[in-house]
Amino acid sequence: MNGKYTSRSVYDRIQKMDKIINSLGRWLGERVDILIMPRFGSSKKFKVRVITVVLAFILWVTVTGIGIFFFIRAYDYNITKADNRLMRVKMQLISDELERGRKYLELTRTTESQMRQMLGMPGGKFVNMPKGWEEKQEKADARAKAMFGKDLKDFDTEEFEQYIDEIEDTAQTRLAGFQEIAWYYANAREGLHSTPSIRPSTSRISSGFGYRLDPFGRRSTKRHNGLDFAGKPDSPIMVTADGVVRHTGWVNGYGQAVLVDHGFGYSTLYAHTTGIRVKAGDVVKRGQTIATMGSSGRSTGTHLHYEVWKDGQPVNPRNYFK
Repeated sequence: MNGKYTSRSVYDRIQKMDKIINSLGRWLGERVDILIMPRFGSSKKFKVRVITVVLAFILWVTVTGIGIFFFIRAYDYNITKADNRLMRVKMQLISDELERGRKYLELTRTTESQMRQMLGMPGGKFVNMPKGWEEKQEKADARAKAMFGKDLKDFDTEEFEQYIDEIEDTAQTRLAGFQEIAWYYANAREGLHSTPSIRPSTSRISSGFGYRLDPFGRRSTKRHNGLDFAGKPDSPIMVTADGVVRHTGWVNGYGQAVLVDHGFGYSTLYAHTTGIRVKAGDVVKRGQTIATMGSSGRSTGTHLHYEVWKDGQPVNPRNYFK
């Protein structure tokens, strides 16, 4: 019973499908009228089959879809191409700016060398660039141009990072060099102010530096570690360089004395004075009056005994003023 029912159901379905196909075939085979009515002139009437209209519609949809696909693809391509062109222009601008900056950095090398030469610093002997420097820079320029001229898909980021690192290293080297020059100049300037360079008195020099006959009548020579300036009582005594007063007061053999530390290994001593105007710890400037001339201590008359010491050794004061 079930077998017969199943066979009949299949048969019924086949019959229905046949009817549908036949109906569809008849419908597609039917003719339809297409009337074209222009604004001017007579109308035209065409008879076509339905299947022709259906095929024409399918063809139109297919062609339209393909056209839209290729249009979008071409649009994306052109957009990407324009972006690449714009990016290439930007990369070229970046390349030009980096090269200009690198060349300015290399020019600072010449400036640094010239400044070192003027200040007498190490590294300032040779103003010109080392041998082969120009060829090296030409190769670096060519390498940079080749790198920035590549297509974006061939752009090597590691090479670019290495190029940036080289510029950064050069900049840091130049900065360190100029910092060293600034430090050297500041110390040299400070050293200049700290170097005895004027006369401590306008009075005449009565005794020089070195060995001399004992001024107290003994028939013997004795080393004289300074200069004597003979003048009138209470004549002003000036400190010969910037510094800090380390001692004021009585010193055996020197009487009332002033000791000034100038730094950079220099110190000066002013002996046989009166009327000391400074005290230990005072900061003094070159040309400042620190005492007046007298005859205190072991002295044969009114005068100033002046000594200059460098790195713990007495030196001739005449070498520090005209």
